[in-house]
Amino acid sequence: MQRAVLRNPRPPLPLLLALLLASSAAASASAIPEGVVAIGDVHGDADTFLRLLRSLEIIDAKDRWSGGRRRLVLTGDLIDRGAASRQVLEIVMRLEAEAKTAGGEVIALLGNHEVMNLTADLSSRSAAEFVAFREDEDAAARAQRRESILQLVRGSSPLLASRYYAGLARVLDARSFDRFFPPGYFALLSAHSAPGRYGAWLRSRPIVHREGNTLFLHGGLSARYGGIPYAEMNRLAREALSEHDAVLDGLERLRVFDRALGAAELRWLVAAERAAGNSQPDLQQLFGRLEALWRGVLFDEDGPLWYRGLALGNERALGRALEATLAAQGVDRLVLGHTQPRGLAVESRFHDRVILIDTGLNQAVYGGTPSAVILRDDGTIAVWER
Repeated sequence: MQRAVLRNPRPPLPLLLALLLASSAAASASAIPEGVVAIGDVHGDADTFLRLLRSLEIIDAKDRWSGGRRRLVLTGDLIDRGAASRQVLEIVMRLEAEAKTAGGEVIALLGNHEVMNLTADLSSRSAAEFVAFREDEDAAARAQRRESILQLVRGSSPLLASRYYAGLARVLDARSFDRFFPPGYFALLSAHSAPGRYGAWLRSRPIVHREGNTLFLHGGLSARYGGIPYAEMNRLAREALSEHDAVLDGLERLRVFDRALGAAELRWLVAAERAAGNSQPDLQQLFGRLEALWRGVLFDEDGPLWYRGLALGNERALGRALEATLAAQGVDRLVLGHTQPRGLAVESRFHDRVILIDTGLNQAVYGGTPSAVILRDDGTIAVWER
């Protein structure tokens, strides 16, 4: 069902809200506008995602690409929180190949949750998501990894100056191991590593995509990043992911950390070692590289994957900075996921300059409105709800 049309050039704000919130009685319920389709955060709800794609006639009754030469943009957070995250990735990877064969295109952007998984942060994974990888986990390899981690936790490392592992050993031991690392944990982590099936594919994804006068990304562009060309942001993100992989490899070679312990434990380890005055040259170099990454494009709270200012901030206060960003990028609007509008329906801000499309598609977690926006060639955006 087509719900509303957002227009460019922008109308006065009262008219804009009327257009956005009113149902479009004049539009045929079956008339799908032509144009680039964008969908926000899926978060592992494969069934709702498929139903939405069918309603848009992007896939057929057998869930195969039927969109011909159409283009589909996914603004990140395909995974985490929902039980079928693995299935969602498989769907998108398959549709990407099918669309290419048909002359269409699927552009899957990285969200903060993809980057979390690529950098060994599995803190937002549900129990069901580990179960989906349980059959892939070799029992002997799991036992070996278990012994390696417990040995590190019990014995620490002569290169470390703090008592970080002594504190961790109070909660992580042989009895609690399976609670911290449920069956499937290591297979999931491996699948998202640089050579893994999902890790290799996700590392090739951009974080920003441009279609005509519109820029698509997950979080938003703060003043700090607004002047960086989007292609440069994509390059910086790819390099940062590669650098993060290299730093974790270095820490594991020195046997001071195991990436399975996760991103939060790594930050605590670095903080503990800094506080203890660790002066080991190799560790100082690796810690410095990590801290630079944490300030950069992948993790910065004002960065394109995390920034919420354009979704939640005061429009009057941020208006001038937004206009500078749009001018620098050479576009008229930003389409963003990441931050859910209050009504869990597509919302326009800054007089149509910012469109929020994370409408809580995951029904079990958010119960929101499965929806998409369609960027038409004439510069208008149609809102589609299943």
